[in-house]
Amino acid sequence: MKLLVFLILTLFGVVGFWKSQGFDLGKSDSSTLNLTINNQIKSFDPAIAFNDDSLRVVGQSLETLYQYHYLKRPYEVIPALADGMPRVSKDGKTYTIKIKKGIRYKSSLKELQNRTVKAQDFINQIKRLAFAPLSSTGAWLFKGKLKGFDEFGEVVGNDYLKMLSTSMEGAQVLDDYTFRLVLNRAEPNMLYFLSMIFTTPVPVELIHKYKNDLSNVLVGTGAFYLKESSEDLLVFEKNENFREEYYPSSGDRYANTQSLLKSSLERLPFLNRVVFHVMSDDEKKWEAFLNGELDILGVPKKFLATITEPRSSLKREMDRKGIKIKHFSSISSRWLGFNMQDPLIGKNLNLRKAIAHCIDFEKYLTIMSNNTNLKANSIYNPSIPGYNPSNQLSYQYNLEKAKEYLELAGFRPGELTITYTTRGKQDIHFIEAEFIKSQLGKIGINVKVETLSFSEFLKKGRAGKLQFFTDNWIYDYPDAENIIQLLIGANSPGVNKSAYRHPVIESLYAELAKTSVKEKRFELMEKVEKQVDLDLPWVMLMFESSYILHHSSIKNFRRSYFIRNHLKYLKKE
Repeated sequence: MKLLVFLILTLFGVVGFWKSQGFDLGKSDSSTLNLTINNQIKSFDPAIAFNDDSLRVVGQSLETLYQYHYLKRPYEVIPALADGMPRVSKDGKTYTIKIKKGIRYKSSLKELQNRTVKAQDFINQIKRLAFAPLSSTGAWLFKGKLKGFDEFGEVVGNDYLKMLSTSMEGAQVLDDYTFRLVLNRAEPNMLYFLSMIFTTPVPVELIHKYKNDLSNVLVGTGAFYLKESSEDLLVFEKNENFREEYYPSSGDRYANTQSLLKSSLERLPFLNRVVFHVMSDDEKKWEAFLNGELDILGVPKKFLATITEPRSSLKREMDRKGIKIKHFSSISSRWLGFNMQDPLIGKNLNLRKAIAHCIDFEKYLTIMSNNTNLKANSIYNPSIPGYNPSNQLSYQYNLEKAKEYLELAGFRPGELTITYTTRGKQDIHFIEAEFIKSQLGKIGINVKVETLSFSEFLKKGRAGKLQFFTDNWIYDYPDAENIIQLLIGANSPGVNKSAYRHPVIESLYAELAKTSVKEKRFELMEKVEKQVDLDLPWVMLMFESSYILHHSSIKNFRRSYFIRNHLKYLKKE
């Protein structure tokens, strides 16, 4: 309550100051967009950068062959650096891709002055994904799929010069503006892969200049280029060499009803400058937004109740100032995970069922999201083709059943202790841990809470050393394969933190990778769902959503999860 009063007083004070200066909140500079990221960027290297903050930053400079249409949902892939869509062979194994001519890199390096993008630059980056010393988080895009990709890494070893000079069977340059990818099998998601920053072009001059270490250099062709950076901020300026691209002239129902087409056919980008401020403290971010120092802000969970309460003083003042509140369904899901290799919890299905039935899902939604998220009914997110809104999971909140399953598991109330691990050290993680502990306590299961930072959680989880934990997944591309991979045996140790493996799932996943027929894919997805529900490596909790605030000066805003280059579409008036 004291915090709320402080924030209200802060807002009123800031409003008074800005009025006295003759400014309107959020309109102090119509050419600069101020945003925030949580963490410093450890690497700009497109072979390595893969967390939300990194992709949000590098996505302003690094472009890919294809991109997502800004105003259409379901997501539609369209050309970016590619000159049209790829020509795909009948068997789906060969992609012939032409690139646009005259696209220039933005760099102060003399080696790259007036350098245009060539087909070989894309091949360079694919080779870098296979280059073992980089330990690229993007190698999975082509591993086992692109001819010669796996063998390439073994042949070139740790020598980046050999990497450049050695050819890869499945990545062939036909001329300066055409290349070919040859796959071992058809890959239904290849267009999505070629829309990811992992596949941005990298000129050979850059590799030579920095001896293949691109962690501190950011050179691309995008709408903005990195002008300066420090521990606290990153400043991007408009790229005067940016290719000819225009704001879309068509969109879905949301785009039309929200007046997002007013800038149709205007040249991109609109902004002159984008500044990312490194701020991890939610209260500081919140205050900075209210002070007009930030233009757009994802509402921290601790402030959701204030934002969604229409009668709050802060909400009324925000309405008066024209601060816009937007609510978007997310592309992320949250669940409780069990280590299926753990001799206690992983080998006892009845114990997992007991836990699944003792969670009050409605109360969880209230505590974790102020009822702004949706209770999960599937391992698939609603944003993914093939999601079934009528699907029902085999568990629900029922303490009597939970107690019965605990007895079947061979335990009496009070004699069992398990370890729950947090996926971070923010307030919300402690709140979540206490909730889980209290829920299991209702049936007599003792919970020891292990507190880890997010990086520690990832390291320990991907090593298969957690017992019981909350997990979360933000989709990399809009397809079920992206979530099912977390249940594949080959990905443990790794992203499969539950260390789950089942021959039925392995077979279905392999079959899913071979077919592009929509109906067949949906059928396979349903079979995967049923098997996972039987084995219960996960207890699905919720589909996440987000509240975004932006000042009235921001135009054309739409939450764009897969679209990393979305800032080029924004205006500030």
